[in-house]
Amino acid sequence: MLPSRATSFLGEGLFASVVIANYNRPELVRRLLDDLASQSVAAAHYEVVVVDDGSQVDVRTVLNAAEFPFALVVHRQENAGAAKARQRGAEIARGKVVVFLDDDMRVGKGFLEGHLSLHESAGTVVLGQLRPDADIATMPLFEKFFARMLSNKADELLAGKKKLKGHGVYTGNVSMDREMFLRVGGFDPAFRALEDEELGIRLEKAGAKLLFSDKGESVHGSDKTSLEKWLARSENDGRYAVRVGRKHRDDAEASPFRHLSQISPISLPFLGLGLGAPWAAKPLASLAVRVAVGADKLGLEKLAVAGATLVYGIQFYRGVREESGSLAGVFAEYRAFKEALAGLKDEAPASGEGDTRAREATYGSFLANLREDHAVMRGYQGKYGQGEPRASGASGDRASGASGDDGGGGSLPADAVKKIGLQILTAYRLMRLFRARGNTLAAQFVSRLMRHLYASDIHWDAELAPGVMIVHGFGLAISHSAKVSRGCILFQGVTLGYGTDSDGNAGAPFLEENVHVGIGATLYGPITVGESSKIMAGCVLGESIGPRSLVSAPKPEVSARAGRGRKE
Repeated sequence: MLPSRATSFLGEGLFASVVIANYNRPELVRRLLDDLASQSVAAAHYEVVVVDDGSQVDVRTVLNAAEFPFALVVHRQENAGAAKARQRGAEIARGKVVVFLDDDMRVGKGFLEGHLSLHESAGTVVLGQLRPDADIATMPLFEKFFARMLSNKADELLAGKKKLKGHGVYTGNVSMDREMFLRVGGFDPAFRALEDEELGIRLEKAGAKLLFSDKGESVHGSDKTSLEKWLARSENDGRYAVRVGRKHRDDAEASPFRHLSQISPISLPFLGLGLGAPWAAKPLASLAVRVAVGADKLGLEKLAVAGATLVYGIQFYRGVREESGSLAGVFAEYRAFKEALAGLKDEAPASGEGDTRAREATYGSFLANLREDHAVMRGYQGKYGQGEPRASGASGDRASGASGDDGGGGSLPADAVKKIGLQILTAYRLMRLFRARGNTLAAQFVSRLMRHLYASDIHWDAELAPGVMIVHGFGLAISHSAKVSRGCILFQGVTLGYGTDSDGNAGAPFLEENVHVGIGATLYGPITVGESSKIMAGCVLGESIGPRSLVSAPKPEVSARAGRGRKE
């Protein structure tokens, strides 16, 4: 029985929509649906939305909606990752509360009631407890490590030793006010890992009430067995932890360095090796994981889990070093963490948009983002020599300088003077700083100034991640709802325009990481351009494309002119 305050908030009809992303695990999702069919909450008050993320076996052929007491919606999309699958499920959902649940979970009859009983007001987020499978002793070592980590976290939250923070949100078992989820923008498609942590930070900034429930628990029964994939995921976590920290410069707890205070002094040198000499740390991690697996086989579980924790830390900080680019980059990230920790940055203003305003509302963030733009520019310059990357098929010519002026490269101030592309990005970052501080008029003034100086129309609401590069820059037109990820290159005359797709959905393009858009290309509508794709010069694109795509414009038709030639 739900408490009266919860029923008052939830109202009539559908209380909740359970969203499950599924990829190549039809048996597990079927097992989970059987568990959901026996909830203590009446079936009329919840639905289940399963999003098949391009599985080899179409899950729609496995699930029959007529077999379940609740409303079942099964949607299939091209493989785009779990975050996009969950995002699509939340958009399809009709319930007041959206519940995200991994497909390898098991739940009891009180699962939904445990979550919904805490949703007594708008803006609530409830993290459910994850318990290990009863057969945990027979599972791989990394699953035992994962279970021990979550168990310790749950014990601390339940004992009141720690308060649930945004970075502690995981999508394996969480429920949230659907309206708030959509209002903060849902999952950021630029994140292919730690997207739940990044979303949790934005929800917290937006004023969400974060609660932990041991009654809305689920049992984690993973079928993952590959140690190599776990090692790769651990390193990938480190890479994306840096990106989370960059996006939320104002929040010290968003930084990958927040873990250092919780690490045993004995482990610190090994983790430091991952940061300072990742090539040397890799064989060390391989040796340590073999020792840990051996201890696990001997029944020394405590020692084995401790070893797995060390290995995860080494791999994590190897990923941090890789994403930072160099040891100097690591120190820059650590310095930003210490500044945020010490409270040296200005306090960001409260805002309904939360994440974007908070991360851009300080002068320190303005400089950090601009330094990231400059670092990426210099990185591309080093990759392609003194010239620039070819303009995505633009007749093989290279731009003359690292952002559209003379060649060479120097300090940030020098390059900001000499290179037009970096000048435009400086103006854009300044425009966003004004916007984040609530000075919309100043942001609009900078936008108009850019229009007059560079013939480029970039809206103050357009989101260009730190680490974008602009070549030449004249004639850009970027919509208010466009999003551009790190490593992207925009050449002159590029349009990222607002439009509608064939289903009537409106929006502007989202460019995933490292997309190159050539001279005069026009992209429009709510499309996604997959990472590392190239849009050649002069293309017109109004549909989404997958990663590493190459889009070419039709070859011009050349014919002889009609009429008489000029007389000599």
